[in-house]
Amino acid sequence: MLFKKTILHTVCVLFVLVIFLDFVSHVQAQDDKQSAFKFSGDFRLRYENTSNQILGPPLPDNEDARNRQVIRLRAAATKQVNDMIKVGARLTTGSSDDPNSTDVTLGSFVNDLQVSLDRLYAEYRNKGLFLTGGKFPNPFRRTDLVWDGDVNPQGLAARYTFQNTGQITPTFTGSYLIVDEQTLAKDSYMWGGQAALSINTESGVKVSLAGGYFDYTIAGLSAAGPGDTRTNILTPGRSAYVSDFDLLDIIAQIDLPGFNEHYPIRIVGDYVKNLGAKVDQDKGFAFDVFFGKTSKKKDLRFRYGYAQLETDAVLTAFSHDNTTIASNYKQHTVTIDYVALDNTILNLTWYLHKRKELPFGDTDDDFVSRLRLNALVRL
Repeated sequence: MLFKKTILHTVCVLFVLVIFLDFVSHVQAQDDKQSAFKFSGDFRLRYENTSNQILGPPLPDNEDARNRQVIRLRAAATKQVNDMIKVGARLTTGSSDDPNSTDVTLGSFVNDLQVSLDRLYAEYRNKGLFLTGGKFPNPFRRTDLVWDGDVNPQGLAARYTFQNTGQITPTFTGSYLIVDEQTLAKDSYMWGGQAALSINTESGVKVSLAGGYFDYTIAGLSAAGPGDTRTNILTPGRSAYVSDFDLLDIIAQIDLPGFNEHYPIRIVGDYVKNLGAKVDQDKGFAFDVFFGKTSKKKDLRFRYGYAQLETDAVLTAFSHDNTTIASNYKQHTVTIDYVALDNTILNLTWYLHKRKELPFGDTDDDFVSRLRLNALVRL
């Protein structure tokens, strides 16, 4: 009951604040481009079937199939305060204890849904310089191999993009991210940096290269739950990670015109190695091919992806949660997207995955199938 009252109070405060700021902006008669709030969001309805479940330690595997219905709502607002500063916030469904997901599984005797604030930030832009602080969208070029798409880091980040450089555009991004703050113990945090190049050719081919290094300091796991530690190797008392996490992440992407304007081709590769690992399971890679696009009605896009990730190659607190295996997996991914109506996409996603290395004494080496049928409406 206290949680519901807190959420209701937060929503009411935000609503009143939005109305007040909008009123002030109109009284001040600012430029329309600066005075208006911009709203965006989406709603997604999903059916999901999992053939059997690898739940991960300390939970045992479950051979029974699981069928569930999942919904998601995301509602964002941004305010351009002046030519350089913008503030933003986003409300989402999902548990505030799970940074990797905004999904809500229907059931639990029709309990009310949880809502959380997964973004609250300010941005500063001046020519090629970009600064942000708070809880903000991920500033790095990424794939699901290292960063789940729902993770919004907390802390500070800066980026500089060189301008007027012709067909080649260099970008440098740095960040200090807060992982866990403790009153009477040491804090956990990450220093990270990424250098990137974007290359546009006269033939229409676009190439993007990015190299990043993410250095985590995890002082303790007293505030972490099973959803945070997931499939990384822990000490016998489950009070610390066995490995340090100093990730070298290299991403390459190429965009090709394809056969015609409706079917461009995108190829993405990602390689990661944990230079701080204390075990041999310290690297992984992912490869994805996209064919088509989802820009307007009747557009169609296909994707095939393959990935392998070893147990301590990434910090699984922030890697993908598309399946219950956050690391130590081999995975095939097939997706089909169809724009059925304006701002409405029908999607089929199929994951076929299994453990890369079996735990001692385990003989179950079968692939697990997870099928998702999604209907996404952009607001």
